[in-house]
Parts: sequence; C-alpha cells; structure tokens
Amino acid sequence: MQELFLIILGVIMGVLTSYTDVKTGFIDDLHVFPFAAAGIIYYLYEGFFVQHNKFLAFAGIIGFSVGLALGFLLYFLGGWASGDVVILAGFSALFPYASSYARVVAPYSVRYPLHPITLMLNSIMAVFPMVFIYAFGVILIRRKTGDLKKILLDRANLSFEVALWIMGAMAFVLILQDVFGFTLNPVLRYLLTLFLIVLLGKRREVGDVIGVVAIVYMAYSYGIGIITAFIRLLAVLYFFKVFFSVVSFIRKEVLIEERPVERLEEWDILGEWIYEKDGKIIRDRESFFDKIRRAGRGDGLKALMPKYENVIASPTAEGLKKEQIEELKRLVEEGKLENRFLVKKSMPFAPALFLGFLISVFYGDLFWWLSLKMSGI
Repeated sequence: MQELFLIILGVIMGVLTSYTDVKTGFIDDLHVFPFAAAGIIYYLYEGFFVQHNKFLAFAGIIGFSVGLALGFLLYFLGGWASGDVVILAGFSALFPYASSYARVVAPYSVRYPLHPITLMLNSIMAVFPMVFIYAFGVILIRRKTGDLKKILLDRANLSFEVALWIMGAMAFVLILQDVFGFTLNPVLRYLLTLFLIVLLGKRREVGDVIGVVAIVYMAYSYGIGIITAFIRLLAVLYFFKVFFSVVSFIRKEVLIEERPVERLEEWDILGEWIYEKDGKIIRDRESFFDKIRRAGRGDGLKALMPKYENVIASPTAEGLKKEQIEELKRLVEEGKLENRFLVKKSMPFAPALFLGFLISVFYGDLFWWLSLKMSGI
C-alpha cells in the first residue's frame, strides 16, 4: 500500500508537470517539491521507525541528490532545461530504489538508491524514437543531408575506442579477481573500472592497444562470446552517440534561433554568454559539447568552467530581465554588439520524464534489458 501511495504521488506529479510544460513551457516548483518532500519524509519514517535501517532512511535524500546531479549533467550538455532537472529529482525522491512491480531491474537500483539512473535512461530511450523522427523530418524539409551524415558518422570512431577502453578496464578487474584472487566490493569494482576507463582514455593510443589485447586475452580465457559482447557494447555506445548527436542537431538547428534585440522579450533564455572583460564586450556562443572537446584536447577544467567577468546576459533558467534587454539595446546602438542574439526555444521534455517514470515503475530498466539482450542473456 505504501508503494502504491508513492506511485499515485508520482502520477499526479507527472500529469501536472507534463500539462504545464506543454502549455506554458515552464515547470511550477509547487508541482514537484511537495511530492519530493513527501517521498523524503516517507523514507525517513520507514527507515528510522519501521525498519530501523538508517541507510533506507536517507534513501529519499540520496535519490533526490543523485537525480539532481544526473539532471544537471544533461542540463550542462544542453539537452535538458532546468525544470527537467527538478522533475527527475522529484521522481528520484519518490523511487530511489526500483519498484516491486518492475520485471527488469538493474542491480544498482536494488542494492543502492541509484534508481535515478533508470529513470533518466528510460526517459531518454522512451523519447529517442520521437526525437530522431523529428530531427530526420527537419533534415528532409530543410534538405540538410550533410547533417544526417554528421549525425551518423561524425566521431563514430570514438564509440569504438570507448568500447576498447571498457574492455581493457574489465580485463584488468577480471585478472585481479581470477588470477590474483582479489575480491572487490561491487562499489569499488565499479569505481575502479570507471577510473581505468578514464585513464585509458587519457592515453588514447595506448588505451586502444590495451583494449585490443584485452579482447584477445578474454576471448582466449573465457570463450569467443567475448567478441559478441564487444560488438553489442559497441552497438549500445553508438546508439548513445547518435542520440546525443541528434540532441545537438536539434539544439543548434531547431531549439535556437537568432533574433535582433528589438524582438527580445522578458523571460527569453539566451543561448550565449555576453560579458565585459578589459573594457571589451565579449560573447561566448560555444556549446557544452564544444567545451568538452576542448577539455579533452588539453585545455582541462578551464574549458569546462570558464570565468565570466561582469556578466551582462547569460543563458540562465530565469531568462532575460527588462534591465538586461535595455542594456543590450544600448550596446547595439553604440556599435559594441552585433544585433544578432541566440535565443533558446523550449522543447517540452516533462511528458518523456513521466513516461520514463511509468516504464520504470511498471516494467523496469529499459537500458538494463537492452544490455542483457545484447549480452545474449
């Protein structure tokens, strides 16, 4: 009965946020935070007074925090709005663990309050066909065949390399366990694997070679099925590469438009940073994807966290204020700024998050199901 109560809260929250997002493009905090608070209070009570499990008591808080962190990651990548971040955190507070109704459950959402990963991936996978069809339609109408080629082929080799690095990291962990007899805690095993993947990625060419050697070693030691597992892993990584390429295309070609300052309105969200430095007006139109690429090429964290001094206008969720628009008009009139401003157009993602929540609760983890199928299980 308690779980059914949480599901009802989630359904009410999903209906409210989906309706307001489609109708107005904004998410009302009152449609999220009371439900998130109810989930947090429920787990505090259940953990401390019913099951006497301190870890369970803080599950709602942990779930909310993990959902918030995952949402902010996609926000910085340019795929989500700030309201979507809050919705994911709200659903995560209600279900930090997998639902008992779910038929396909990932281990991390049973042992630990990491069900937000399932909620996020389900939302992405549920909306992917619609997003891809929409982007493909835009490409056909605008005859941007070059963009379709870019979506399918640009940086596709990175998917292959990441698959090699993952195989290299897995081989190292398997050697530790099977050859040297080290028994690792599941959390430590995941963290070590992640650390090794990052390490191999930093030494790209060396990582590629180690990945190839790892595949040969594991195929010899554990059977030829390792080759099939590698191919399936590569397919999953390519799927996500295509998804984020589609998101990037829609962001640049559909969800952002150029407007003169005369057409800027209060609450408009800019797609660029405009700031003053050393007496000069500077505008930064670089996307987060571009910043990641620069960081990988050697610019490091400076590329991901640039310092903006004397900010005049920025892509904040609150949108433009009247005073900022007036300041931009003044700068245009003085010839300090070109009269072309990038403005973000909202794409309602709340319904996709609601669909992801329903799938998570009543069916389970789509990504885990896909991973099992691609592993032949």
